[in-house]
Amino acid sequence: MSYTSRRGRRPSEYASKSSHSFIINDPDVSGFLANCDYPKDVEDVDFDKVPTYTVKNLTSNPIKNIIAIDGGRTEVPVRREFPSSVLTFFQFGALYFTMADLENLYIKPFIEPSEISKLKEIQRLKFILPTKNIRVSGMDTLKNSVRKSIYDFFMQNPQGDKKFIESFKWLLFEDFQSSISFWNLASCPTCGQRDIKLKSEEMEKDYTFKCPSCKEIIYLTDTFRLHEIIDNEIGAGGIIGYLGNVLEQVVLIHLIWVILQIKPSLLNEVLFIKDGQLAFFGQTANIHEPMKALIKYLIEKHSIYLAGLEKSGAFVEHADEIADKLAPGTAILLNNDYIYRYIIPGRPDATDPYGSTTYYGRKVIYKADDERVYVVTLPTGDISVSPEAKDFPNIDIILQNIKKLKCDMYDSSLIPVSLVNNLVSLSNHPSSVILEKFARNTISSR
Repeated sequence: MSYTSRRGRRPSEYASKSSHSFIINDPDVSGFLANCDYPKDVEDVDFDKVPTYTVKNLTSNPIKNIIAIDGGRTEVPVRREFPSSVLTFFQFGALYFTMADLENLYIKPFIEPSEISKLKEIQRLKFILPTKNIRVSGMDTLKNSVRKSIYDFFMQNPQGDKKFIESFKWLLFEDFQSSISFWNLASCPTCGQRDIKLKSEEMEKDYTFKCPSCKEIIYLTDTFRLHEIIDNEIGAGGIIGYLGNVLEQVVLIHLIWVILQIKPSLLNEVLFIKDGQLAFFGQTANIHEPMKALIKYLIEKHSIYLAGLEKSGAFVEHADEIADKLAPGTAILLNNDYIYRYIIPGRPDATDPYGSTTYYGRKVIYKADDERVYVVTLPTGDISVSPEAKDFPNIDIILQNIKKLKCDMYDSSLIPVSLVNNLVSLSNHPSSVILEKFARNTISSR
């Protein structure tokens, strides 16, 4: 890595213009590259052997309401001078509208702004994360400031007296069925002791525990394990992507929890759409286990209409490549062999399904009757190596309603996802500039 100028002392160090020759002429480098592989071209896909499913038309549509969940974030330098300090602003929420409102728009020759406003009933949630060289009052380090900030957010009341921490506890200890007695925490955030059993019966009223070794506080939200990748010097930038994904899914979990408390039958007529995969990644991946248990419970005892819609990535790129080869009204039920052969380089494992340690559903590539192609994660009770249509409860209902939600704003986008993204996303300009000025003028110097 070349040097950069600091405080105007000298120009940046220039990288050598000939150093690449040492790489090109190195036999070890050539040998390594010769052993690398990448996905096959679309021409190599044998569509006669692709596991496809023809989506059935609906005689009646049980879906009456749509809830779309998405979020946005932006990093803001609140101090550019050395040592620099950074905050991350999150904004996310759930957009609600009825299918009747949407269908009424389709039959009108002109759409008034007042009609579009019916599709914008949204609850926005905000969260600020200290990311680098910032300490929250009462905390001694950046790591503890991050932990406390996440915990405090979960202790808020987004809906009256119902807190996110309550629904998260309900999920983690599987209170929706026979509760589990403890959750195994990989490490104490303070002393590092391994494999701590967080017993539900020992949890304080404020959803905290005490480490059996150092006696320091453990928040219920420490089960995300984000503290393991926070460095007080380097910062907390490594958790931002994981945390954003968690916050969006906590909204989903909270809404399901509230509906089950108020009127469980509403689950029979609500389609939840999450922007992105139905999965927990990285340090938070362990949360996919209780989420799988919840999905399985809902499939068996109630109902769940849920879809994760991907807008970018390897699967979306592959779907675009094969779009012309796929018949309208058809879905590819992606199995291990197909994924590792054509999308993600790898060797299929006959016993380990793709995403088994992160996903609580399986992906499908769906081409609607209007030629639009979507990559959708659908919830499944169990994760199998070669999923079949019967493994996807309500597949016809979910995909047929995705077709109804088409949007012309972006390629293969959906109206609720596009709207909620537009309403909660934070752009680099002018949002980040405005937030920077706001934070600089508001934050106290200690």
